[in-house]
Amino acid sequence: MKPALHTLAARSSLLIAALFLFSAPAFSQTQMELNQQADKKYKKADAELNKVYKELAALLTPERKALLVKAQRAWITFRDTHCQFTDSGYEGGSIQPMIYSLCMQELTEQRTKQLKAEKDEISGH
Repeated sequence: MKPALHTLAARSSLLIAALFLFSAPAFSQTQMELNQQADKKYKKADAELNKVYKELAALLTPERKALLVKAQRAWITFRDTHCQFTDSGYEGGSIQPMIYSLCMQELTEQRTKQLKAEKDEISGH
């Protein structure tokens, strides 16, 4: 390869690598960053759950809505207690908050699917 072409190829490769590094999503490196990332994902899942819950509640009769409220409160108690149990095996460790958030996210996403199915059945989708 001629020197000019070799230099051009090297610069092009460097430019492509730099563009990739700056455009690629950042990956967490520390446990604190992993904990924060897991908490952010849980909060996003919780926001989606609240949205679907409100949509479902709007479709229900007052009697069924009261049952939904009661069921949701019981489910929240279960979810929170279950995730406290799950993360208790990591008591005092830096990973404990991440384990808790991942558990909360997983159960919240499962509940969202359940409520979406109820909503779809009622609305005929």
